Amino acid sequence: MTDTDPRHLRDAVRHLVVAHGALEEARRPCGTPLSIPHAYALLELLQHDGPMTVSELAERLAIDRTNVSRLCARMETSGEVTREPHPHDGRAVSLHLTSHGRKLARSVDTSSARHFEALAQRLGPSLGHVVEALQALIRAMNTPKDPP
Repeated sequence: MTDTDPRHLRDAVRHLVVAHGALEEARRPCGTPLSIPHAYALLELLQHDGPMTVSELAERLAIDRTNVSRLCARMETSGEVTREPHPHDGRAVSLHLTSHGRKLARSVDTSSARHFEALAQRLGPSLGHVVEALQALIRAMNTPKDPP
């Protein structure tokens, strides 16, 4: 297999996901006991200025709205978010971080920053090239496929 073989890219992405710990429940990335969708949802809500709808959060996470709705229900039960009717759309729900949720989101943010700081140090001068390559990969993944 050569570096230009598309399977090489597939395997590299697969190995990246595995190395990041995304598939292993006992080894959560970024040093938190939360699932990746849960941690990422907290980070999105923390970084977003004001309330967010379930649909907006689902779009940002690229996860099915039904799954995000179930996640938000669990987050509400654990006291991390409140879900309130949207002021302008009766079908939508606005999500708000509670003080507990904000504290947990900040903890995830801090832990994640430490995790990636250590990775950045190990990458050394190649960090910029790695980030550029990942951004190019993200752009390619987000580009709509040509119709069959």
